[in-house]
Amino acid sequence: MRGIEAKLSQALHAAVAQLPPPQPVPESACRWEISKELAFGDLANAVAFRLASQLKQPPQRLGEQLATLFREQCQSHGLAAAIDRVEVKGGYLNVFLAQRALVQILQDILAQRERFGVCPPQPEASVNLEFVSANPTGPLSVAHGRQAAVGDVLVRLLRSQGYAVTAEYYLNDEGRQIEHLGRSLRLRYLELCGKPELFPEDGYHGAYVKEVAAAFKAQHGQRYLEMPEAEALPAFMAYGMEQLLAEIRRDLERFGLRFEQWSSQRWVRTSGRQEEALQELRARGALYEAEEATWFASTRFGDDKDRVVRKRDGEMTYLAPDIAYHRWKFERGFARIVNLWGPDHHGYVARVKAAMTALGLPTERLIVRIVQLVTLTRAGKVVPMSKRQGEFVTFREIMDEVGVDATRFFYLMRTMDSPLDFDLDLAKAQSQENPVYYIQYAHARISSILTKARVGWWHRWHPPLERLSSPEERALIRTLFQYPVVLRLCATALEPHGLTIYLRRLAEIFHVFYTKHRVIADDARLSAARLVLIRATQRVLANGLGLMGISAPQRLVRTDEL
Repeated sequence: MRGIEAKLSQALHAAVAQLPPPQPVPESACRWEISKELAFGDLANAVAFRLASQLKQPPQRLGEQLATLFREQCQSHGLAAAIDRVEVKGGYLNVFLAQRALVQILQDILAQRERFGVCPPQPEASVNLEFVSANPTGPLSVAHGRQAAVGDVLVRLLRSQGYAVTAEYYLNDEGRQIEHLGRSLRLRYLELCGKPELFPEDGYHGAYVKEVAAAFKAQHGQRYLEMPEAEALPAFMAYGMEQLLAEIRRDLERFGLRFEQWSSQRWVRTSGRQEEALQELRARGALYEAEEATWFASTRFGDDKDRVVRKRDGEMTYLAPDIAYHRWKFERGFARIVNLWGPDHHGYVARVKAAMTALGLPTERLIVRIVQLVTLTRAGKVVPMSKRQGEFVTFREIMDEVGVDATRFFYLMRTMDSPLDFDLDLAKAQSQENPVYYIQYAHARISSILTKARVGWWHRWHPPLERLSSPEERALIRTLFQYPVVLRLCATALEPHGLTIYLRRLAEIFHVFYTKHRVIADDARLSAARLVLIRATQRVLANGLGLMGISAPQRLVRTDEL
């Protein structure tokens, strides 16, 4: 119930303002977090630690002062009835909600439905989120799939918290890699025409190249057989990019992911933006000539060495269009610019930020997060990432084997900056060990109970929700209360991983409740209250799964006893 949590944050902020002498503390420091254990209450805040050094007081003593002021503010804000008690542990303020507030949570969930936990739009809070951005030189890899999952759920989370988000894909549609693709396609085409040439080591060797070459031959016949490479290469480059980009789009759409903006490296150059950016850097004294090349003096702006932007032969490095592209992002007026990059781009972060600093742009608005690699395992063994071994390595083939739901969830089971072990066998298992199946089964089990109970009849009984006072019932309601807080924390941290932890915990607490208490019992009024409880639980499970792009089935066939 975001309303109470937000009001409690306002009360705490007002309490901090009353400390002698008044301390300027941002409202964000007074936002509540979820207590790690129920024994420490429903909400916790550590602002006393932040102020202790400034006020030269021990955190515990300062926390006790804040607790007194906070209780007074709750009284004046009409929140006293929502709080059972406030405790201070080592400086942490721990709030325990009253039964009345817990009951209100259930009513809010059923009234707000899919809007529970969702914040109103904040037009000024605009975010550009660029992710995946794979070169159109082959199918999406396992690592690209993880970036797709993390990026898409992050877009959904930010939008749920009121941010205006533009999901963007940056297309590297020119340069040396595209030339390698064109040459590889031409050589496979020549093979199919019975006139093979030596295939280079740095060419693209995947089976998909042969498939695209065969499609090219079916369309054009032998028209390009005798044509010189220089003359034929543009046709192969254009055809290869078109076909492979179409495959990438199909895989992403199947995954439930759509980008609002597709930006092109070629457009950045042909639009003149690339040359404009370099001219501005030169005007600011950030470019110089040396060794017959043009260099960006990036060490002056925090990089570990200067970088070439134009080579001796006049060819631009990849840094040149990237500088122009990011400059254009700033020109579009986003409050935050977030890039999700693979670990092979780790060394690129400093040089891009250095370029934005050199251009006089506010680099604090540019956030780059690294999404680490994925290791596939089957039967406890690492799956070799090679087509030659007969094992899959593509994003599409993971979806084929384990399905979109499991693919999405398993990609999010670790923080993005941690390497991920993706257990293929576990992702397919229909058991409580498989977390996505376990969560979906909780939703399906509730659907079954509600169907048996003739959905909606309990409202005629004016359910006595205050009777939901057993430890298991209170634990379940407290966990439902945490949902909006989890969304806010995940969005603030730009890390969707916490949502997987929360949904798994909610499913576990529901199953504990279900094991110990009969929902439909002889006491009709108590049954009605418990039906409200599980209906609210089902709604939050569905909302959370929906934010992850995962289905919330009404029925599941299970192969073992959960």
